[in-house]
Amino acid sequence: MNTTPERFEQLVLDEAEAVLAKLPPDLRAEAETVLLAVEDEAGPEHDPGDRRMLLGLYEGVPLVERHADSLLIVPDRITLYRRPLQSLARTEVELRHQVRRTLIHELAHFFGRDEDELRARGWA
Repeated sequence: MNTTPERFEQLVLDEAEAVLAKLPPDLRAEAETVLLAVEDEAGPEHDPGDRRMLLGLYEGVPLVERHADSLLIVPDRITLYRRPLQSLARTEVELRHQVRRTLIHELAHFFGRDEDELRARGWA
């Protein structure tokens, strides 16, 4: 399903707000510090290399790996990739589902979950 970049960004913001609203207050406060970005697609520097399509990317230091002196680190960032996400959906409802699922997956990385654990839980 194709949308304009502006419509896609609004959809991402709507879904992010809904996901954050369901988190407990302490986790929501932490998650609200993560920058959220949208790009058309991942560049070659983020190629997963195994024929998978990269839908989203978390960049940062997971909460469980931080130390008391970690205050001066670069802000965490989640990027969602518009074209790959759109290619998986035929309707806006399906697109919203894919965006939400990808956002939850990337937030899980922020909270310290790795790919193996996410795969075991059905979120990879």
